Amino acid sequence: YDRLISICWPLRYSTINTNLRMLLIIAGIWSLVILLEIFPVIFAARLPYCSSREVQSCCCEHGPVYKLACTDISYNRQLATAKTLTALLGPLTFIIFTYVIVVVAVTRIASISQRWKAFHTCLTHLLLVLLYYMPVILAYILGNLRLVQNVDLFTAILTVSVTLPPMLNPIIY
Repeated sequence: YDRLISICWPLRYSTINTNLRMLLIIAGIWSLVILLEIFPVIFAARLPYCSSREVQSCCCEHGPVYKLACTDISYNRQLATAKTLTALLGPLTFIIFTYVIVVVAVTRIASISQRWKAFHTCLTHLLLVLLYYMPVILAYILGNLRLVQNVDLFTAILTVSVTLPPMLNPIIY
């Protein structure tokens, strides 16, 4: 969003990105994240758990919790899939959509040096987006398709996918 505004409307940047607008965007995103997380937790809390209560995961996810239930968990699985797709593909779709607009705007710039400067500004962010989304999406695909049967291996893949990109963030920038 920031790069979209700064490249497509550079002279109006300060009037578009006001403190109030940024506060509303942040509050809206936090509200959405809380809503996305609260329903699966409430539904998992209502399940009866008969066997082990040891969660086979290192991350704070409800999937490994509801799998311990001794009842039908198909609704929880569907809810988890919908939540995961929303949380992963929603922002990714928005990022791709804004970058398509940015690329169209940058190709209209006459000067090649200004074009390169605009692309360079976006390149580091796109690299970080790919570094974040690719391992996370790969981990969820491997988990949902049950391509990784070993719980420890899946935990290692998930741990690397959520810790490596933030560690690389300062190095790339």
